[in-house]
Amino acid sequence: MPRTALLAIAASLLSFVPAAAQNGGSTDPVAKEKAAAPDPLLSASEQASLRAKLIKYLEADEIYMAATDAKDREKAGSKRSKAKEDFEKEWDRLGKKGDLLGSMPDMRAVFDNCFTVKRPSFSLNQLRKGVNKEDGVEFSFWVPKSYKPENPMATVIALPGAVGGGKWDRAQDYFQKLFEKSSLANNNIVHVCQLPEGTEVDVPPDYTKEGAEVEELRRIGSVFSGFAETMNTLNVDRARVFLDCSKGNSAFGLRFVTLFPDRFAGVILRDPVAVDELRLGSLSNVPVLLFKTADNGQVVDALAARLKAVNPEGVTLVDATDAFPFKASNDFVEEWMGKQRRRMTPLSVVIEPNHDRFNRAYWVDMHTVSPLLTSPADKKPRLEVTADRASNRIDVKAVGVESFYLYLNDELVDLSKEFTVVVNGKAVTEKRTRSFSLMQEGLLQRRDWDYLYPVVYHSTVPTDPVEPKK
Repeated sequence: MPRTALLAIAASLLSFVPAAAQNGGSTDPVAKEKAAAPDPLLSASEQASLRAKLIKYLEADEIYMAATDAKDREKAGSKRSKAKEDFEKEWDRLGKKGDLLGSMPDMRAVFDNCFTVKRPSFSLNQLRKGVNKEDGVEFSFWVPKSYKPENPMATVIALPGAVGGGKWDRAQDYFQKLFEKSSLANNNIVHVCQLPEGTEVDVPPDYTKEGAEVEELRRIGSVFSGFAETMNTLNVDRARVFLDCSKGNSAFGLRFVTLFPDRFAGVILRDPVAVDELRLGSLSNVPVLLFKTADNGQVVDALAARLKAVNPEGVTLVDATDAFPFKASNDFVEEWMGKQRRRMTPLSVVIEPNHDRFNRAYWVDMHTVSPLLTSPADKKPRLEVTADRASNRIDVKAVGVESFYLYLNDELVDLSKEFTVVVNGKAVTEKRTRSFSLMQEGLLQRRDWDYLYPVVYHSTVPTDPVEPKK
């Protein structure tokens, strides 16, 4: 893959129930948050009306942006202007009930599943090959017969197992071993990555060596570049994407998710290994399922303990009852997946980066930070941010960070009022105006209908110590 493509990626960026399951799994914070959410301003029919006009506007905008011929662009521009006008009129009409940008139940309903995709032109229930034509990254994908383009579907990104000599299981062979004729394959899109050959992806990159960063970006691209094609072609449920890791790539998979935690609803480790060098703080909102066998019990227990330290209720162990890759446990895995859902506004976010380029998660973004390679262990960049809507306060604990951004909506703080941001003990009171264009820009850039932040807040980290209260 060309270096320019790698840098572009960097910028974007289961029939038998097992004998025993240990440590349960995550609780249901989504249900708790919904119970505490304010009532919507709009009725269900009003939400549907506004959503329909939004979808037409986004469709017209996409066609306009893709047009290259002058006449086609002019025609598409007229349709886009009309669709935008219709949406804005409906927004203004319904906005008389109150500030819609401040009503997150309405925003979630209106923007949910707002990107349309075409009906597949190929046969379903077949593992098919695909390629990202921009960088040549190849992959395979499975779309079940139950798929309907108007309904978002949960998706498993599968990393095939190592077979030795720097090679990986063929996608077709790995799919047959793990997914074929299973409920998992009947109910989920399955995207099988083609990892780069000739490299052990589990080995942590040594950034003191020339070419190490380019190689790591190539590994990242082998997952995300292909998956971008799947997500643009199929109706992938953004809140239900799971990374399923195999032999020779479970450490890489865990490392990968620490870089992009807000992209995943959970991680499955079929061959857990020690990752003592990996910082795990960024997984504080990502559930992890680990397979335990007679041979790996000590390693699994040690890793589970580290994961529980950052996410006490998000770790599940399952005893394997058959040979790798443990197809007999598919029903249990599917049940576990059904309990998980990514949340874009967790009230607490921790970022402990494992790469200098990738240090953003959910609604928090490190801006200027100390380099990982040269920072002492206790000075490596770390950001812990907690929002309390009841007190309209955000607390920030920063190490090795000079400045940061917070992307805010009314699930985090009440933006109609002043809110307080406390950075390393120093408090400031702020007031921001919600912006539809800012929210739309972020939504379209990530192509993620859960990414709804109408306010951005930037702050530097105070360098002088705060006097303790007497």
